[in-house]
Amino acid sequence: MRVAFAFTISIRRLSISLALAACASVAAAALYLAPLNSVTFANRIADYRIHADALAHPGVLLLPNVPAHSDPNDDLALITIDEASIGNARAGLGMWPFPRSAYAKLLTRLAQAGARIAAFDIDFLEPSAEPSQDLAFAKAARRISTIIGYPVATTSAGIPGAELPPPTLRQTMSLGFTSIDTPGGIVIGQPLRIAPMPPGFPGGAAESLALSAVQHYRAAPIDLRAVPTLDGALLLLPFSVMGHVDTTRRIGAQAIDVGFVSQTMSFADALTAPLDQLRVFAKGKLVLVGATAQALPDFAPTANGLYPGVFVHARLIDQLLWRTYIRPAPQWLDLALIFILPLLLGTAFSQLRPPVAVVLGIAAIVAYVEIAAALFDYRLYWLDLSHVSGAMLLAALAVIAYRVMTEAAERRFVTDLFGRHVSPEVVASILHAGDPKSALALSGKLVKATIFYSDIRGFTAMTERMTPEAIYDQLNEYFEAMCQVIFKYGGYVDKFIGDCIMVAFSAPVQTPDDARKAVEAALDQQKIIGELGERWRTQGKEPFTVGMGINTGYVVMGNLGATSRMNYTVIGDDVNIAARLYNVALGGQIIVSESTYGEVKNFFTVRELESVVVKGKSAPLRMFEVLGRKP
Repeated sequence: MRVAFAFTISIRRLSISLALAACASVAAAALYLAPLNSVTFANRIADYRIHADALAHPGVLLLPNVPAHSDPNDDLALITIDEASIGNARAGLGMWPFPRSAYAKLLTRLAQAGARIAAFDIDFLEPSAEPSQDLAFAKAARRISTIIGYPVATTSAGIPGAELPPPTLRQTMSLGFTSIDTPGGIVIGQPLRIAPMPPGFPGGAAESLALSAVQHYRAAPIDLRAVPTLDGALLLLPFSVMGHVDTTRRIGAQAIDVGFVSQTMSFADALTAPLDQLRVFAKGKLVLVGATAQALPDFAPTANGLYPGVFVHARLIDQLLWRTYIRPAPQWLDLALIFILPLLLGTAFSQLRPPVAVVLGIAAIVAYVEIAAALFDYRLYWLDLSHVSGAMLLAALAVIAYRVMTEAAERRFVTDLFGRHVSPEVVASILHAGDPKSALALSGKLVKATIFYSDIRGFTAMTERMTPEAIYDQLNEYFEAMCQVIFKYGGYVDKFIGDCIMVAFSAPVQTPDDARKAVEAALDQQKIIGELGERWRTQGKEPFTVGMGINTGYVVMGNLGATSRMNYTVIGDDVNIAARLYNVALGGQIIVSESTYGEVKNFFTVRELESVVVKGKSAPLRMFEVLGRKP
């Protein structure tokens, strides 16, 4: 019966814990599945930023020897329109925007230097005020394969549109859109191809500047099915070695290390440097041209800070050239982890002791964070980190809170039920049990126990000579002294029946020597009753004597009563025998049954009394009077 009760409690606790863990998983899954433009502080963009920080600062997570993923790319060179280029008289450059003849001169020099591709992260959307400028730019583009950028915008209805460069330039140059994917205000990547485009768009599909440049450089199309994407966008590999650009400081030129670009040169130097030097810089390379000057509004917010947009396109080109891709885990795998791990943690928390569960939970969450961060840093495999670990943490906190509340209620229940019936040590031992209610076996159990009754002799007659207040004062003083002795020997005060005390040794936890403890308690009580009597005489109070009866046997122990009023007690025939004995005992006598005598005869001096016939028993009941302890 006790096992069944404990099993029921365990199943209920497990069920509630799993329900709480499931709620935590549902909340995390909802954030995981949220559109990238909504709740950006907690959706997948937030998770991307956490992974980017882990890649930029691997030491925080104790990940040794993390690859930089930024080895110099000898196929890529970068020409920057920096502060030194704007207004550079030596290069014949005025203020921004530069005349298109300057770009024509750059293309001519790059062709002479042996560059294979020139790609501009610059929008040439309006015809030049002087047609000769566009003609010169277009003529120079015939000498080297050239890609120019243009923006792509999407309406609220999801229809893409583009503003294309003038026909003069489109006739000799290829196109690549420069718009980058910034859901929630942060660059996480860029779509490689947008299709279909509106009717009349060249080719029917728009390709990104990075895709168009790399395909022209390789002279072969890229199989986009082999490129992992998130919602169609190539994920931007975070900048792990680049310096951060703060456009609010306005401190002029700032050198920035672009570790994945093998060669970098300013626009002015590209127009004025000796051809041999330019040939070393550009020969056989894909040359990307874009603005980095802080005065020009071409900066993109990335997970690592604010960077010139041309650096983003350079990184995307570098990834396509090296085939270095961030591979998002399948959605089903992330969702499976979001649900399975919190449920496992909830199961463990429902069964283990709270200190052990807390240590296990912390270890599990830390281990998962380390694994997810290591997969990203070493293999560029994006396994969801924040939603899985967040669901685990939320599930753990919810189950802990549930256990704290329920166990606090159980402790209050135990304290209320036993706090005034047994010693504090017994209450503490019950509370330290894994399941206090199960330890009590409230549904009843058959146990061997010793039942002890004590009753004041002549009390009814004495009350006729005393005031009610005096009766209560003397009884409370007597009961207080008796309970101290009972608690000392581990007894359970079952109830007070008027001036009678019913005690069970031992309840709710049984001990093998409860018969001896009961007799020891009776002897101590008789001694204290004598001392109380002497003091009462000096105070003018009437002393009294007490008769005691003790029996050992099997009883049913548990919670008994109605739903509105219950009592933890013992019932059975052996309880009735103890009651018969104390009724026979005279004042000052301690009478034990034959069963109790069999267990204590080696410790106490006793004498057998004349057997009596009690109600409900055919055979006479053997009785023994306890005279004292043996030496």
